[in-house]
Amino acid sequence: MRVRLQGRTLSLIAERGEDGAAHLVWFGRASNAQMARAASFQRLPASPDIPTGPGLMPEHGKGFHGIAQIEGFCLETGRRIRLSDPEIREASDGILLDAEDAALGIRVESLIRFDGDALVTSSRIVNSGASRICVQRLASCLLPAPDWANVVLSQAGAWGREGHSIRTPWTSGRVEQVGRSGRPGFDGGPTLTLCETATSEHAGRALTAHLAWSGAFRLAAERATDGQGQILAEANWAPGECILSSLEDMETPQALLALSDQGFNGVSQIFHETLRCRSRKVARLVHFNTWEARYFAVDEASCMALARQAAALGAERFILDDGWFKGRRNDQTSLGDWVVDGRQFPDGLQPLVDVVHQEGMEFGLWVEPEMVSPDSDLYRAHPDWVLGHPDEALATGRHQLVLDLALPEVQTFVFDAISSLLAAYPIGYLKWDCNRDLYPATRMGIARAAAQTDGLYALMQRITAAHPVVIESCASGGGRMDAGIAAYTQRFWTSDATDAIDRIRIQRAASLLFPAEMCGAHVGPSPNPMTGRYVPMSFRVLAALFGHFGIEADPETIPEADRVVLRRGIDIYKRHRDWMVEGRWIRISEADSDPDVQMSLSRDGGQALLRLLRVNTPMRPLQPRIRLAGLEAGAMYRLNEIALEGEAELWPVGEFSGAGLLTEGLLLDPGRALSGRLIHLERIT
Repeated sequence: MRVRLQGRTLSLIAERGEDGAAHLVWFGRASNAQMARAASFQRLPASPDIPTGPGLMPEHGKGFHGIAQIEGFCLETGRRIRLSDPEIREASDGILLDAEDAALGIRVESLIRFDGDALVTSSRIVNSGASRICVQRLASCLLPAPDWANVVLSQAGAWGREGHSIRTPWTSGRVEQVGRSGRPGFDGGPTLTLCETATSEHAGRALTAHLAWSGAFRLAAERATDGQGQILAEANWAPGECILSSLEDMETPQALLALSDQGFNGVSQIFHETLRCRSRKVARLVHFNTWEARYFAVDEASCMALARQAAALGAERFILDDGWFKGRRNDQTSLGDWVVDGRQFPDGLQPLVDVVHQEGMEFGLWVEPEMVSPDSDLYRAHPDWVLGHPDEALATGRHQLVLDLALPEVQTFVFDAISSLLAAYPIGYLKWDCNRDLYPATRMGIARAAAQTDGLYALMQRITAAHPVVIESCASGGGRMDAGIAAYTQRFWTSDATDAIDRIRIQRAASLLFPAEMCGAHVGPSPNPMTGRYVPMSFRVLAALFGHFGIEADPETIPEADRVVLRRGIDIYKRHRDWMVEGRWIRISEADSDPDVQMSLSRDGGQALLRLLRVNTPMRPLQPRIRLAGLEAGAMYRLNEIALEGEAELWPVGEFSGAGLLTEGLLLDPGRALSGRLIHLERIT
């Protein structure tokens, strides 16, 4: 039986082969589907008499030694799960593969469907038997890898140092991206890309897999000695973490895959469209966040002054960061005691909220609901509410412990605490932080990490159902950026690094999956508190324009000349954001290029913003032309440079054909260190 699944421009064909197994015979452009091969395999020397291949829902025990769809066993007898050859059938929204272990009463289903051109895969296991089943692993996605893939692309990094690209040649063996910390982390998270050696931003083939899951994960590319490869995405369960009793079932997180023959930009367009649909559409207001202006030293008078200064710069949302709740003077105390500190805010937050509203801004608040300080009223009252074993010393991180969100009483307490704040004050925005990993991710010695992630999702869903609040996912910066949390949040804090030079790399790396309007990008201080670098205000503004714009600095320390530049940059952002949040984000230059060149193109192609940022002085003063992308070859465009400094804001560049801009390009690079340019393109014919 052959079943075909159709996306917007891609198609997938699955077939049950001569060996009885299910095989993927085509995944690519629908127009090329005639190249689908039959699901038959040649017998190779020193191989089973009945040829095997990776297939769909592959199973160990028949001569196949690659990655199996599922691994597990019966706790009572020790018998391992052995699945039958899967049936393939059309479902209402995709293709369903169904296999069983009749002896154990186990059924495993794998659903494959398209969301636009994103391939979405997930699995489900049902225990209809009488015994308990320990599921050691169950793949959300397990597909044959394309034979053209010879490079694995991933990311690496650390706190404040995210977004470093790693290219690993892949001819045989296994390349993994694994997370065990209970959150996606700073080193690329649950994402892995297969590509060709020559794949660039604009050309070549690439297949990117991403697990929509905010907990521990495993993604892998594995190629056997016969040359057949697989790509895997799954939750990374600890031993004993997934046990199904009789009549219980379990679904895996979804995996999202994007396949492109138009380079990494093609992959990004698929993910951007998908993520925009998964996350609630909200206004992209200009932020002012108090953290790098005041850190913990916040009080009513200073915050009122900050609010007035922020509004004068053009901010539209004022976020009171850490330090506002009872006893919170530093990072060693008070998490969990979510009541306003009466010494700093004697009349509560309402007087500050009133000033924020009088200045025409929305009010936002920082919280860290998943955590508790050992020095807090909450922990003194409920030491049994944290992850870990009561008979063992508990390891702290940033002087805090992790609340067990799988406990109903913890869920109720945290919901009531946050809900009370949202009911007491007109809070339109929560900066939801998570400043440490899960360790130990156990309760009474039993693994608990996956239940913690499920508890987080349930808590966020409950809060947003009760209160129409916008939530930002922050985890010491970009430690929790994934499509799973995007279903409950509308913004990511991309990194705690606000140095504009580092932000070029960090925001560019994030843009592989996430559209720029979902990624917080703030103008930070100079010198930067993390790197000590001095960066001109115009450069900092241009870096923040290609993201969700905000300010993360003390206005009192910003010279007046820089304030003028910042206000103009905010005006530019406001003028163009409505079309930018629905448009295409295109990386013009390649990764690690200097200058970095990117473009935002409106959905209808009628206008665009082209941004160039140069960090270092080049060897030669004259630099080559820069060819654009995404424009219509037969159209004419009027170009104006937008100046952040000087009396005139617009400087005419000229009128050019789309063909000329695409094939010949523009002389844009100023050739000076820490310089940038911003060009507006308008289609005129």
